[in-house]
Order: sequence, then structure tokens, then C-alpha cells
Amino acid sequence: MGEPDRLEREIEEILGKIENFPGPEARRARKPLSRPVGDAVVKRQRAMVRELSRISVSQVMLFSFLLILGSFFFREAGIVAAWALYGGVILFVVSFAIMMFGNRGRFSPSHQETVWRGRNVSYGTYARPTVRGRVAGQSAPTLLIRIRRWWAHRMNRSRS
Repeated sequence: MGEPDRLEREIEEILGKIENFPGPEARRARKPLSRPVGDAVVKRQRAMVRELSRISVSQVMLFSFLLILGSFFFREAGIVAAWALYGGVILFVVSFAIMMFGNRGRFSPSHQETVWRGRNVSYGTYARPTVRGRVAGQSAPTLLIRIRRWWAHRMNRSRS
């Protein structure tokens, strides 16, 4: 018996607070508190990320190659040249791995997946006639794609 009374009382409290809730005009008129130091830090971070996003993986690879090459020419610099060589090699390996194994097409608009009600939806490709297992008008898969498919098929077969 106490449960419905408590629920009714809480509902009445909530309804009473809604009447005191500020309207749309009052909410628009309110300005957030200014934090000059925090805003300056956020602006600087966004500017730095914007500048870093302009750098491509191939530019990083070129920079790492030049770093390796420069460390060979300036061996007299001692420990600095050694660290530049190590850093260049690590940077080159990482950028090469990202270039080879990173899925660059995943974020491009032409390869974007459409999801509707939790299911992936693709338009048009199933309606076109196929020629030898390929969609008409498309070129043959590249060697890298064929190797990836073969490797995935081989790995799935070994798990079974």
C-alpha cells in the first residue's frame, strides 16, 4: 500500500519541478561560463590535430626514410644519429604496416556501409548481371585482394 503512495508523491514532486523549469527563451539567454585558460587549451589542441590530420602515411614514410638517410650521413653526431636511425626505422616499419594492412577504403564515402535496423544494406550490386563471378563493369581484383581472400579462406579451413 505504501508503494503506490510513494510513487504518486514522487510524480507530484517531478511535476511541480517541471512548472519551475526555465522556458526556451531563458535557456537560450543563458551563456556558459567563460573559461579563458581552458578555451585557449582546447583551441590549441584542435589546431594541432587539424595540422596533424593533413599529414598522410606516405609523407610519414618519406620522412622516416629521410631520417634514416640523414643519420647515415651525419654519423659524427654520435648518439643523436643513432637515435635518429632507430626512430627512423621504427617510424618506417609502422608507417609501412599501416599502409599495407590499414583499411584505407573503410572511411571513404564510396565504400561506406549503410545500416538499417541493425542490418547492412547494399544497393545495386546484386541487381547487376555478373560475368564469371564478377559484377559487370568492375575490373578484376588486384593481386593483394586475391592474396587476402586466399589467406582468409586458408585460415578458415584450418580452423574447421
